[in-house]
Amino acid sequence: MARFNFRLQQFLGVKEQIEEQKELEYSKAIRKREEEKARLRQMNAHKDAQIADFQIAAMNAIDTIEIKFLNDSIERLKKHIELQKEKVTAAEAFAEAKRLELVEAMKERKALEIVRDNAREAFKIEENLAEQKQVDELVSFKYKDALAKE
Repeated sequence: MARFNFRLQQFLGVKEQIEEQKELEYSKAIRKREEEKARLRQMNAHKDAQIADFQIAAMNAIDTIEIKFLNDSIERLKKHIELQKEKVTAAEAFAEAKRLELVEAMKERKALEIVRDNAREAFKIEENLAEQKQVDELVSFKYKDALAKE
């Protein structure tokens, strides 16, 4: 019996490698997105602490220079938070783009696997037909040989 040989096996291997690469890129993008979100949470917590310090300073009626400093610090934090929100949004968009690339790579690999499976089935059918033909010829030969002996 002949052995099945898929003529696009090397191409399928390349598609599998591309898919693995896309999986790595997607996981890195997810990790980056989560780091940016964590940084944003830290900034918000720091801002909340600064606001609490500001409120305490305002209630204690300490000097205006310290209140001004705390207020300026809060405003700077707000600007940094807005920039960080943009980074989070960009990281989310990048992760989504990498996810879509991964999905496309998976589709391409699966399509080739379907072609391979269909080719394997066709090969099996051809092999079975060839085997059946051999059996039929053998039976026919034996039948003719038996008729000739009579």
